[in-house]
Amino acid sequence: MIYQSIADIYAANDSVRREFTARVENLSEAQQTFRPAEGAWSIAEIVDHLSITEQNMVQLIGILLKKSEGAAEAGINPGDGGGAAAAAAAAAGGDARTGAPAPAFQPFSLDNFLEQVRDVKLTAPERVRPGGNVTLADALTNLRRTRAAIDAMRPRLETSDLSAATYPHPAFGEFNSVQWLAFIGHHESRHLRQIENLMAAPEFGKSEGAG
Repeated sequence: MIYQSIADIYAANDSVRREFTARVENLSEAQQTFRPAEGAWSIAEIVDHLSITEQNMVQLIGILLKKSEGAAEAGINPGDGGGAAAAAAAAAGGDARTGAPAPAFQPFSLDNFLEQVRDVKLTAPERVRPGGNVTLADALTNLRRTRAAIDAMRPRLETSDLSAATYPHPAFGEFNSVQWLAFIGHHESRHLRQIENLMAAPEFGKSEGAG
């Protein structure tokens, strides 16, 4: 998919979220905690992982956005001093506004990046792995909370120069704010496929309340 605007990214992410929520919200407790193999994540744990990851994305996008706004206000290149994003990655983004008009949106796609790992099993960093103690209902609540925070950033994303302030993805290299925003939907879609594969296991159909 080629994103032509911030609106395209939000629409794509929201479409994935609707499909994802509809797929998991009515599962029985046994289905939520079913594991297809020893050491594999349950559906509840996958959703918890997504909520932890999205919270990190809220913080990171906020930091990059604040950096872009501050650089525009000071008239400097927001790509300079890249260590600032790393040092502040755990903090919430600010709300500084420059009032300057944003440059034209540069269309982009993540398809080439994602094709590289489509059939590759990736290992989640320790900081975003599920703890095994969060229910599916609580994880979905957390996802609604983080999505509301992302929605609240939209006016700032639509009026800022987001091209130069970046932070590296461990597999794909430097991403700017809007690329990270688009990555949220792709990451969720990948885990939706994981859940659908899990639900296709014969043992899942024998879980309490299935069908």
